[in-house]
Amino acid sequence: MTVTEVSARLGISGQTTEARARLLERTPRWRRASALKELARWLLAPVVFFIPPHLPWVLLVLGLGAFRAFGRRREHRTLLWLHGPCPRCGTVQEFAELGRLRDPHMAQCASCRWSVRAEVARRVVG
Repeated sequence: MTVTEVSARLGISGQTTEARARLLERTPRWRRASALKELARWLLAPVVFFIPPHLPWVLLVLGLGAFRAFGRRREHRTLLWLHGPCPRCGTVQEFAELGRLRDPHMAQCASCRWSVRAEVARRVVG
């Protein structure tokens, strides 16, 4: 796993600003292991079966484990840090919406409360 700092672009309806982002590149091995750990939740199914109502709890555990495992399997990059000015109000800030990097990644300005679209460079060149 490699932590890299890359350029990003923050945008709201045509207005854009430049920002910086710190990403954690996830290896296929990490994604596989993390997905298997999430599937280990399925081992709770026999335990929660004894909590009434029986069937909904089992289905919830199985569904939650599958959903989280699918998300971990798709987590190629994790956003650790996003810093830049809001395109609408110009407030320079560190955005709080971190985690699995989506395309585009949505964040919210702490000052004006507008949703900001963050587009992060695919790969670091150089």
